[in-house]
Amino acid sequence: MKVRPVKPHFFKPIQPGFKHALKIPVGFLKYLKGYKKEHAILRKDGKKWLVKVNGYQLEEGWGKFAEEHDLQLGDMLVFRHEGNMEFEVTIFDSSHCDREYAEYMLDEEEANNVEFKDKPSAEADTHNPFGQSHFLCTVRPYCLKGYLCIPTRFAAENGLTNKNCGLIIRDERQRSWNLRLYTSCSRVYIGGIWGEFRVANDLKVGDRIMFEIVTNGEKPIWKFHDISIKPSDMIPLNAQVSTPTSGDNDLPYFISTIKPYSIKKSVLYFPLDFAKSNGLINRKCEMILKDEAQRSWSVWLGRDAHHFGIIRGWTKFRAANCLQVGDVYKFELITNAKIPIAYFRCKYSAEVAKREDH
Repeated sequence: MKVRPVKPHFFKPIQPGFKHALKIPVGFLKYLKGYKKEHAILRKDGKKWLVKVNGYQLEEGWGKFAEEHDLQLGDMLVFRHEGNMEFEVTIFDSSHCDREYAEYMLDEEEANNVEFKDKPSAEADTHNPFGQSHFLCTVRPYCLKGYLCIPTRFAAENGLTNKNCGLIIRDERQRSWNLRLYTSCSRVYIGGIWGEFRVANDLKVGDRIMFEIVTNGEKPIWKFHDISIKPSDMIPLNAQVSTPTSGDNDLPYFISTIKPYSIKKSVLYFPLDFAKSNGLINRKCEMILKDEAQRSWSVWLGRDAHHFGIIRGWTKFRAANCLQVGDVYKFELITNAKIPIAYFRCKYSAEVAKREDH
C-alpha cells in the first residue's frame, strides 16, 4: 500500500515505551498550524479513536489504540493528515510490509482449508511434556481474527521462516487439529482453522498459552498448553516429588507464611529441601506464577546468598494479591520445565494447612 504524497504524512517506528505516549515529529507541526491541538482523531478500518494531544504528544487514548491494534516493537506506522486534527493510520510490521495485506492473505488461505482426518505419529504420544523448543505468548485482540503470529526468533531458530505447510497441533484433551503455517511479509503465522481451535479451547484475550514442538518435519507436530487454566487440569511432570499423604493432590508443594523479609527485600525464599528435591536449587530462569484469580505472572528464580527462591517480580505479585506478614500460603509446583509453572494459593487457611501437613 502506497501513501499518497498529496497529503502530508509522517512515519513513526514503534519503540520501547510506546504504550504511554507517541510523539508527533517537530518538523510535522507546520502542517497543523491553525488547528486546535487539544485532541486528535485517529482513523483506521472505518473506525475512529479520540486521543488527547499534549504539546506534540499523543497521550490519553493512544494506549487503547495501540492495544486494540496489537502494536509491537519494530512495527512502522504511517500517519496521513486528513485535515483538521484527523489522521489515517496505516500499520506495517517489522519488514515494513503492510500488515493488513498479510492478514488478507491468511484469510484467503483459511477459506480453502480442508478438514484433517489423520492422526499424529506415535512420537507425539510418547513425548515428554515441555522437553523441546517452545514459546509462550498472550492471546491478543488480533488473535480473534483467525490467526496467531509466531515470534520471529522462535521461527528462525526452528527453521519455520518461509514455511507454508500443514501443522498438527494436539491440545490438552489429546484432540488433533489440522492447521497451517504461513509465511507472509517475513512473518510466520498459524492459520487454517485457528478460529475453530481457539473457540474449542475457550481461549480469550489475555490468556497465556504455550506451544511446544514435538516433530519438525514436512508437516510439524506441536503440543498446545493453556497455562491460564486451573492447575487441576494441568499435566504435571514426572519430577521427583514428595506426594502429600492426603492423596488429594499429586503436585509437589510447601506451605509457609509471609515473613517480614519478603516485604522488605522484595524476595520470596523456598525451603531448601523443597528446592533440592524438585531440581530447582541450581536454576536461574523465568517462572510463570499463577494466582487464585488465574492471572499469570512472570517472575525470576535464582540464588540470594545462601537462599533460593523468587528474586525478581515478587513485589508486583505480592502487591496485586494484597499479601501481608503472617499470611499463610501454599506453593504448588505444576511443572519443572525450561520455564517452570507454579500455583500460589494466597491467604491459605491455617486449619487446612495443619491438616495437610499432618
